[in-house]
Amino acid sequence: MINCGFQKTFTPGDLNYTNNGKMDSITHLTLGACVGEIILGKKMGKKALLWGAFAQSLPDIDTFFSPFYPVIQGFLIHRGITHSLLFAILAGVLLSLLAYKIHRRSNIPLQVFLFFFCFQLTLHDLLDTCNSYGTGLLEPFSHHRFSVNLLYVADPLFTISLIIATIFLIFKSTANPNRSKWSSAAILFSVVYLGFAGFNKTIINNRVNKSFQDQKITAVRYFSTPAPLNSMLWYIVAATDSSYYTGYISIFDDKKIAYDKHLKNEIALNLIRDTTLVNNLKALSEGDYTISQSGNNYYFNILRFGQVQGWAKPGTPFIFSYPLSTVNDSDGLLLQKRRLQDLNLSNLQRYLRRIAGQANF
Repeated sequence: MINCGFQKTFTPGDLNYTNNGKMDSITHLTLGACVGEIILGKKMGKKALLWGAFAQSLPDIDTFFSPFYPVIQGFLIHRGITHSLLFAILAGVLLSLLAYKIHRRSNIPLQVFLFFFCFQLTLHDLLDTCNSYGTGLLEPFSHHRFSVNLLYVADPLFTISLIIATIFLIFKSTANPNRSKWSSAAILFSVVYLGFAGFNKTIINNRVNKSFQDQKITAVRYFSTPAPLNSMLWYIVAATDSSYYTGYISIFDDKKIAYDKHLKNEIALNLIRDTTLVNNLKALSEGDYTISQSGNNYYFNILRFGQVQGWAKPGTPFIFSYPLSTVNDSDGLLLQKRRLQDLNLSNLQRYLRRIAGQANF
């Protein structure tokens, strides 16, 4: 099926601008607290939880600056310099000096604080590389965004053990001998789940490669990334010379992958005068995009963020879409559009069945 455009013209009522690029904040907060308990808990008590949660959340400070820039530039700023290894070192040193001064009576060596904060900040950055948004680990020396496409931006199964352990750490006495065990067990569970996601990705990639052969698709490159909130249903984007193929596959599927075909239509970019906007969009898309048309308007679609309920039906529009030309001022930004459209119990049940490999509901 060739998908060259949208079926309707969107109005401001359809718009939902939310920057979901950052890893789920709860994940960072709870992971930071658990790591804080393991490294500093015995000497600092529950203050270690606060320092850990703060350090794990610090790189996402860039989200406070994004609204002061044009929208696309704001998206490029996020996961940039504050998510770099350089920032992790510099901020780690400053936080170490601050914590060492505040907690001088705790007799914790400065080098312990230095390890603690640099480790927390680096762990944040590495965890963020697990989803499809991309992380600028080498900023400002390189603008390349690193991503291994291993976790969705928020995965309840990855985070649940960290939440339970953090609640335990908050409400239980610092004299409880099991505090470190709870933290370690929670982190171990998340690490095992990360391995489970990697195992699933290997299975999916093998099936995808076979599907290209069976369906005679000549892909010059492709990537697989988890669908929302799980690591068992995966979203596939494959590039050919003039088009892209997208599809969804569960590790439980026993049928072939049903791909949608999307023409790149890159020639339409020659009609757009704002070259700076186009270049920024290309950078954000990391080269995987299509141009679609609705009426007299052209839209820049970034493929790696998925399709609106694409797991349920073919031909759905892309979540991340930006208008390159408008016929009036009522058209606006189409970012993250309708991601939560029709979110109800019935559709949730359909989604769970799709994850379980039941393609026909």
